[in-house]
Amino acid sequence: MNAQILPPVGPLRMAKQLALAGATSVAMGGSLFFGAGCDEPGSVARTSGVDRGAASIPTPTDLDEYDVGVKAAVEAELASLRAAINDPDAWERLGDLYLAHDRPGLAIECYSGSLRLDANRARSVYLRGWAYHDQGDLKNARADIEQAMILDPVTTHVKWRAAGWMAEEGDIDAAVAIAQASIVPPNVDTNAVRMLAKIRLEEGRADETIRLLEPILKRQPQDRGSHYAVGRAKQMVGRDDEAARHLRIAGDARSTFGDPWLNEAMSRRADLTARLLAVEALSKARRPDDAAAAISQLRGQYGEMREIDYAEIVVMVNRNDYQGALDLIPALVASDPGWAVPRFREAQCLLVLARAREPHDLGMIEQAVMAARAGIGSAPAAIEGHELLGQSLGLLGRWKEAASSFSTCIELAPRTARHHVQLSDALVESGDPMAALRVVDRMNQEFGRSVDAGLVRARALAAFGRIDEARALLAQCRQAMPNHPDLPRTEMAMGVGP
Repeated sequence: MNAQILPPVGPLRMAKQLALAGATSVAMGGSLFFGAGCDEPGSVARTSGVDRGAASIPTPTDLDEYDVGVKAAVEAELASLRAAINDPDAWERLGDLYLAHDRPGLAIECYSGSLRLDANRARSVYLRGWAYHDQGDLKNARADIEQAMILDPVTTHVKWRAAGWMAEEGDIDAAVAIAQASIVPPNVDTNAVRMLAKIRLEEGRADETIRLLEPILKRQPQDRGSHYAVGRAKQMVGRDDEAARHLRIAGDARSTFGDPWLNEAMSRRADLTARLLAVEALSKARRPDDAAAAISQLRGQYGEMREIDYAEIVVMVNRNDYQGALDLIPALVASDPGWAVPRFREAQCLLVLARAREPHDLGMIEQAVMAARAGIGSAPAAIEGHELLGQSLGLLGRWKEAASSFSTCIELAPRTARHHVQLSDALVESGDPMAALRVVDRMNQEFGRSVDAGLVRARALAAFGRIDEARALLAQCRQAMPNHPDLPRTEMAMGVGP
């Protein structure tokens, strides 16, 4: 294959990374995420004259070195602007494209061009401030965001973002005042509260951080960034046991902040990675024809690349064509034996096909074990690989080994509830119901009660001979979810009918 080398993307702020993740939504495997597009140091702006002489358009000097998809998008936007040189929207669109691809200098020129035509565009001022912020020019960034607040005194994200930048400058009093002003009942912007809590934590005001964030965690228990902030705050006030729980849930997460205007700009990403993610999103949205057309377009622009071949496999999996995907995988594996994600898709397809047969095809399950292990060998921190391995081993009745795999999943992703259910289930099946009950009890405390965990607990109680308790719990679970797929298995474990 033609493994095209793409120039690396320059460093983005964390909020911009979050915005890109939100705009493209679905990951197709860690190996797809490589830099593609633009790199500011080699992109000193030049201006090209416009025929009418009305303005000059910022154009990168290294456009021929861009990722081909980014180059095509930039050329199209440049042509659009040349055709509508007095349209502030056209200037802003080009600015968004440059900002999304780490060209803050060019973005600043574009947003300034938009503002020369219409000085009241709060969005252009705000995003120009982002571009200055990306360059480390906090003085101009603050000037722009303060102007954006004047132009748009209603939009809350402008205020709480300004508060964050003021805190970076060390102007804490101003930051707190603006953050508080962005919290406007009754429709409170949660990010405004989170930003104020972040500032208070940095001040060392732990009690206020806890007061601000605990109500959010009651509504959004999966907010790992807030768990981290609350955990740090509780450490400060000596509530160590509670802090440990919050920090365990948070893992490596930190509070990040995306906003509508930044998200919109980041959705302009046109590099290969972003477009592969868009293909995945189309296939998950049950638009296989659109996904196939997008893949065809990518092949036309990029030629033969392993990432595009893999995208085609993912599209097949998402439309449940597991055999078709399995037929394509060997060639991709042969071309790059050390690439983990095709091996994980291989294991996934083999498991689905093996389960569809009665009795289950043990030979296919053994192949799934080998595929998952091969992928893990190349990517030992890939949670998906350990989960697929655990599922495969469980189908083979090798429950102790399966429990070990699910334990690894929890070590890598402690806040994913299903891995705790998988581990406790494997422990019951391996003959250690007491350990299973400990896992379920811990899960109930951290995640709240669930039918999944309740059914595992019922099977564990039955294994202890505590049939009356097990049947009572089974009845509760059946009432809560009468069609849960694990009900028949749990009924069998305690010898009762449906």
